[in-house]
Amino acid sequence: MLILVKLVGIVVVAIGIIFLLIPKTMRQWMVFCEKGIRPYVMGALRILVGILFLLAAPQSRVVWVIIAVGVLALIGGITFFILGLEKVKGMLKWWQGRSLPVLRLIGLLAIAIGVMILYSA
Repeated sequence: MLILVKLVGIVVVAIGIIFLLIPKTMRQWMVFCEKGIRPYVMGALRILVGILFLLAAPQSRVVWVIIAVGVLALIGGITFFILGLEKVKGMLKWWQGRSLPVLRLIGLLAIAIGVMILYSA
């Protein structure tokens, strides 16, 4: 389980680096994610990651961090389904309109969270 958590941490760091260096990639990703039922797929993926983190938490180095990230991922995934397709797409469109420095800041945040996951797992 911890190997999967560490893999998620590595992916989060890699995505954060890409978004930090090329913030327009984040906009392209949001455009990709808003089509069809992809927001539901993203919500389901968040739920799975949340469950994975909660199951792996007892084996981790810093249990509360893994639990917190797992709970946040789970809540985020469930929220996708509660809000519905149109509201999620509206939120994605709103984020697409943010400036490049704001998108870079999100990339930095992703890197910090990924490093925190890697250290805590």
